[in-house]
This record gives sequence, structure tokens and C-alpha cells, in this order.
Amino acid sequence: MIKILASILVLAALLLVPVVAGAEDVPDLVGNWTGVHYGVRLGSSDYSPETSSEDLSYRDEGYFTLIIEEQNGQRFAGERISNANPENSEAILGVISFDNETVYMVDEDGYFDGKLISATEMELVYREVDPEGMIVSIGRYTKT
Repeated sequence: MIKILASILVLAALLLVPVVAGAEDVPDLVGNWTGVHYGVRLGSSDYSPETSSEDLSYRDEGYFTLIIEEQNGQRFAGERISNANPENSEAILGVISFDNETVYMVDEDGYFDGKLISATEMELVYREVDPEGMIVSIGRYTKT
């Protein structure tokens, strides 16, 4: 009976090691990240209400700051701020994939998919579709 109990304890310890080791490898995203987005847009948006629904534009969407205020394991929360219009900020929620490289986020009206390039760099693709228009853009962010 003692051998069986000891075997179960050893097996349980071996099974828990990858979970604990994986938790240590989760990147720390808390802090300020700044980057510029380049996009293609059809129609208008909160950032460019002057365009019509037929307008197609390739544009520099401008500089943004992501402020990751808190992180709990793979999950994080914060806000996204347009540097051109600081009053135009949105809450963001996100997760880091179990590969510890892929990032998924949402803001109040769009979606981000991204990749952590290093501890201080990430690439994000943003997508948004609404009745007035749609956009997809790409940006590279640096942690400051």
C-alpha cells in the first residue's frame, strides 16, 4: 500500500511540473506599449468621421498607447489610447495563448490578434467592422 501511495505521489508531482513551469514562462505585459498602425479602411469611423461609406483609403492610423494595468496569468486588462486624440480611449481585455507568444485582445468595438516578438516588442493586427465602415491595420508596439 505504501508503494502504491508513493507511486501516486511521484506521478502527481511529475504531472504538475509542466503546469508550474508553464506558469513561470508567461510573459509580463504590464506597462505601457507604444506603436503606430498602418491600415486600409473603407468608410468612416470614430477616428475619421469625415470620410464617406464609399471612401477607400490606405493610411497611417497614427500612434497608440496600450496601457496594460493588470495581469493575472495569461489574462490581462487595460486601455488603448490614441496619441492624436487622448480623449479617445477604450478599455481592452486580452489573453496570452498557451504558446506564450500569441496574443488576442478586444477593445470596445474591435479585435486584435498579435505575436510577442520579444519581451519588449509585439505586433498587433486590428480589425473592426460596423455599419459605417471597416478597417484592418497592423502595428508594432514597444514596451517603454
